[in-house]
Amino acid sequence: MKKLYTCLLLLVQSVYGFAQTTSTFEALPLDGNGYWIGADGSGGFTNGDAYFQTINEGWWSTGFAYSNKTDVTTEGYTNQYSVFTGSGVGRSEKFAIGKNGSVIELKNAAKTNDVTGFYVTNTTYAALDMINGSGFSKAFGGPTGNDPDYFQLAITGYRNNVVISDTVKIKLADYTFADNSKDYILNTWRWVDLRPLGVVDSLIFLLTSSDNDPVYGMNTPNYFAIDHFNEPLYDLAVVNGGTEAISKESTLFKSWATTCTVTRGYLDIANPGLGYASYGKDVNGTLKAGVNGLVSLGDNGVAILEFAKPIKNGAGPDFAVFENAFDLGTNQFLELAFVEVSSDGVNYVRFPSISKTDSKTQLDNNAQMDASLIYNLAGKYVANYGTPFDLEQLKNYSLLDVNNITHVKIIDVIGTIDLTLSSKDSLGNPINDPYATAFASCGFDLDAVGVINQNDLATSISKSNSSILEIYPNPSANQFNISLLDVSFVGQQLYVYDVNGILVENQIITETTILDATAWENGIYYIRVGNTAEKIIKID
Repeated sequence: MKKLYTCLLLLVQSVYGFAQTTSTFEALPLDGNGYWIGADGSGGFTNGDAYFQTINEGWWSTGFAYSNKTDVTTEGYTNQYSVFTGSGVGRSEKFAIGKNGSVIELKNAAKTNDVTGFYVTNTTYAALDMINGSGFSKAFGGPTGNDPDYFQLAITGYRNNVVISDTVKIKLADYTFADNSKDYILNTWRWVDLRPLGVVDSLIFLLTSSDNDPVYGMNTPNYFAIDHFNEPLYDLAVVNGGTEAISKESTLFKSWATTCTVTRGYLDIANPGLGYASYGKDVNGTLKAGVNGLVSLGDNGVAILEFAKPIKNGAGPDFAVFENAFDLGTNQFLELAFVEVSSDGVNYVRFPSISKTDSKTQLDNNAQMDASLIYNLAGKYVANYGTPFDLEQLKNYSLLDVNNITHVKIIDVIGTIDLTLSSKDSLGNPINDPYATAFASCGFDLDAVGVINQNDLATSISKSNSSILEIYPNPSANQFNISLLDVSFVGQQLYVYDVNGILVENQIITETTILDATAWENGIYYIRVGNTAEKIIKID
């Protein structure tokens, strides 16, 4: 998993690099206990272009500490410096921990630009206390689970020592839902957008809880954790300029997908009885963007694209995915999708992605979305502008040859904020996009996939280079006959996968093998023996 963690850390830093104002806490020194609580009496610490106030009166009484403690199981006050996610953002080592009333003072350029935001989560101390209760506090939800408990962080900005009118709030725990299955205690790093506060020179962080004592005040431990404070956002939408989008007319494109196979998703995944998306045909996902129509995937629908020649890892982005999003004034209507790639048609690797879009309120058909909060999700840009993807990010995956990408898989994002159904980004947060869109053209509307860096010396895996299998008839309605051309493979396992990489058949292979496909659904499948993969097509 180390490779995945490294990839996520690079992702959350963004391909555009950290601005100098970002506070990541990684370079700060720790004491022998693995944390810093201002025991030197300094009154705080500086990281990035921000000063974090700390008050230590022989003990850490309020303000910010920082830590690398990762204990997620020990309850109580002795574990007050650990974070409930088990690490910083993207598996980074360090993070800051704040208490009620903590203050951040902005410095240098940060005082003259809009503050962007930060990631927040619960400390282990607070989270386990809310889950289990203690001698001083209750378990959230109460004995029946119906108590409308909450734990909230509010951030207010100041300019020239005068409070501004806006306050940004986020629930660190919320049991106020009528449906108890939606209750949660935050256990991921969640982005908090502070841009409504505008230009500020200081911030105060205040905690409130539903669990209070009439004399002593809040019973819930008054702790929260933050990371990547004032991190730059991602690139802007096409209409706003400064974008990484690539026009369909760009001379960068060398070729376009030649084959598209779609497995439709539901009109509304919460209501399967409504049926499936139906707009467009599979072939609409091929050829140049803007000339061949669209095919709609539906909720969690999948499209597999193949190419005349494989994609390779070259300079800059290697391919781009096109959707038919459109502008709504200063923001956009966007329907998003994950992107995965494969060099054998069986093993797929997903590009890590980030959605900083707020998930408190469900976006609907009138949704106005901000592209600068979205990274590595197809559909970020309006029609005729592709979302670029760079294979360099995936070069360390052992099952992937980034110089011989034969298949690109597009998976529709289920944009509901219902945690039981929602698609999650690489930090485990729900991706909020228009939902429900229960009509024929619902979900991600695939236009095209354009190739920028093409491996002109290779061929597609649709026909195996090693040619150890001969398959006939192909396509077939009910039976595939397989002749093994290399007898050294006799006795090995033969595997059959569908386009989602799900195993549908396996058996010991002989020199002549028969596959009964009568019960299979129509579509593309892949037969794998050893390191060889061959495509077969089941038809009526």
